Amino acid sequence: MLQVSKRLIISIFGCVQGVGFRPFVYRLAKQYPLAGHIRNTNMGVDIDVQGNVHALADFQYRLLKEKPERASISAIQIAEASLHGATHFEIEASKSSSDTTLALLPDSAMCFECLQELSDPKNRRYHYPFLHCMTCGPRFSLFLRMPFDRGNTTMTEFPMCSLCQKEYDDPSDRRFYSQTNCCPRCGPKLRLLDHEQNLLANHEEAIDGAVESLRQGGIVAVKNTGGFLLLVDATNADAVHRLRLRKQRAKKPFALLVPDLSYAKQIALIDPVAEQTLMSPAAPIVLLKKLLSDPEIVPSVAFESPYYGIMLAHNAIQYLLLNALKRPLVATSGNISGKLLCATEEEAFSQLSSVADLFLVHNRRIMHRLDDSIVQIIDNRPMVLRRARGYIPYVTTLPEQLSSETCILASGGHLKNSFALAKDRQIYLSQHIGDLESIDACQMYDQEVKSWEALLHMIPSMGISDQHPDYYSSRYLEKRNLPVHVIQHHQAHIYSGMLDNQLSPPLIGFSWDGTGLGDDHTLWGGETFIVSERGIKRYASLYPFRLPGSEKAIREPRRSALGILHALFAKDIPSQYMPWITEAFRDEEFFVLSTTLSKGIQAPVCSSIGRLFDAISALLHCCFISSFEGQAALALEALACKAINGLPRYTIQLIQEKEIWLMDWRGMVRQILEDKIDGVAIEEIALSFHLALAQAIVALASKASINNVLLSGGVMQNKLLAENTIAQLRRSGFTPFWHEHIPPNDGGLAAGQVMGSLFTRPREKPCV
Repeated sequence: MLQVSKRLIISIFGCVQGVGFRPFVYRLAKQYPLAGHIRNTNMGVDIDVQGNVHALADFQYRLLKEKPERASISAIQIAEASLHGATHFEIEASKSSSDTTLALLPDSAMCFECLQELSDPKNRRYHYPFLHCMTCGPRFSLFLRMPFDRGNTTMTEFPMCSLCQKEYDDPSDRRFYSQTNCCPRCGPKLRLLDHEQNLLANHEEAIDGAVESLRQGGIVAVKNTGGFLLLVDATNADAVHRLRLRKQRAKKPFALLVPDLSYAKQIALIDPVAEQTLMSPAAPIVLLKKLLSDPEIVPSVAFESPYYGIMLAHNAIQYLLLNALKRPLVATSGNISGKLLCATEEEAFSQLSSVADLFLVHNRRIMHRLDDSIVQIIDNRPMVLRRARGYIPYVTTLPEQLSSETCILASGGHLKNSFALAKDRQIYLSQHIGDLESIDACQMYDQEVKSWEALLHMIPSMGISDQHPDYYSSRYLEKRNLPVHVIQHHQAHIYSGMLDNQLSPPLIGFSWDGTGLGDDHTLWGGETFIVSERGIKRYASLYPFRLPGSEKAIREPRRSALGILHALFAKDIPSQYMPWITEAFRDEEFFVLSTTLSKGIQAPVCSSIGRLFDAISALLHCCFISSFEGQAALALEALACKAINGLPRYTIQLIQEKEIWLMDWRGMVRQILEDKIDGVAIEEIALSFHLALAQAIVALASKASINNVLLSGGVMQNKLLAENTIAQLRRSGFTPFWHEHIPPNDGGLAAGQVMGSLFTRPREKPCV
């Protein structure tokens, strides 16, 4: 009989489900021994425990000190209660309620212990493609509802066999209470099908068939944890070329799935931070500088990009394919460019039957589509560019004074969309949805919003949208008949950066991106704001120019370049620049576009740094017409990375107009044009352009005399620009901040919309 002297009710909030927390607490309580129980709740876990006072104190200490590695505790509440008659400790059935905090962890890469089992011929899970345990494997992708129990995931369709059940019930087993536990006898199964859906092989033979197809140059569509991947041999030029043709992806770099870290180090520069990110449980795609000694990867994998997007295997299927093939693989999203990521066999065969030669599929349902996440290392710190598999669910905390008693739905932007739900001080940022330019993407947006609302038991009473009225995300809130608050696009970028860095005013923020609708109804994109306790104020902008053809200029950098030339010379473009005009445009195109520029018809005014990048890229013959977003800027960065001389050649002048500073690029562009004619290496020109932009940021920060400087917006994904800016700011005595967890691009807008709506009194748009 236990000597009982005290009983505690311990409520723990945070990521404590799906990480082995309940088994850990069970074993810990048994060691003393203590009596009571632990159970999952919608908020985290509740521990009801009683025993000797000294044992309880030791139990509480070890609870925090020895918790599972992937568990994170955001808050603990402890209360004393009256003693009861419990004599032993147990894991009780989960408790559900209407209150929820998202305590679930993201999908996690296979752990070392599971990898050993996968490779052990004596283990009953040898070469089993759905091998995972308490600490690794899928979580959010198969999740139905809170709390995280097997019956609330798609694993409920696979009852455990007697051997798996024995592991599940055994406190000494590493799969004790593992909700995704399964084996070849009772778990999901693999099948290999051709593009006409004929069955070719089952189980391990399916892996063998897929490997043989890859070895012969075939394209294989593989059902991954969060959706389909298209795989080809990255050392086979014909296979990569065929994939580009079939997927309609002419130039955009492909990601690489490589056998192991040692191989990754042969083809890319990997510092300790990059290594840690690659090897992390999230296992994202990491953008890494190419090595010149790359022995076998075909150039068409990434063309002129200075970076490879490298990913290590994160599940057993990928390990088995790579181990058998012993070559790196191109791994790209299983969709046609512009279409939705395929998550079911029906979608895959409908969309990819003309792309893939074979389909490696399984019978475990995917509940949430999850692309592979993308990370870039900026100044020795990871920056998430696409938040999806491994990083979702994501919860961040608002400053204490910005708590919201009502539930908020922030709809995000149009491109790289993600949305956010917020209540009290918590913001829940969704996975990467993508560009809302197709019916399928908009339908996925609708479905995921409803799914997250049900998951979190949140019913929004207010919506926050971008200022652009024609975005689907903006119209969606009106369709929901919610009162809508508007946060300007570039201000939302600043607010998201403040939230990411937990920054308080005063600060000066640089919001540089492609284009977004500004307060004056022009297209902004090179904006500087000062944030004070009183609010946010536009402090500086890029000297404006017109975009001939409006949105067409986004896809055709040559149009931005023509807008720049028109701003410099009007109709009288000097004859020495006419060879460039002749190469970039047909005679009739040039005449029509020159007319639109002169009359200001279908040629909106813009102040976009992104479009300035496009213009310089086109003027240097890097890119006239883009086949993917950011191609021109990426080509210009790649060119700059090849420069030998790192000395700045150009200066952007600052002029004051209508109470704001303008970054006047005109003198710089004139000199760039002259340097090009004089034969200055275009690599040196490209680098000097980057350095001039960095120096302009320092100059504006100096004029504002504000120490904290925030860098945000999609342009700040440019590693060369960001790191040079950070270095120059530090040398000048400023403290720079940039994004880490929340994407600097439009994928972070929703989080910034929430922050902005609570930071300032929002402007209200009436319900429709």
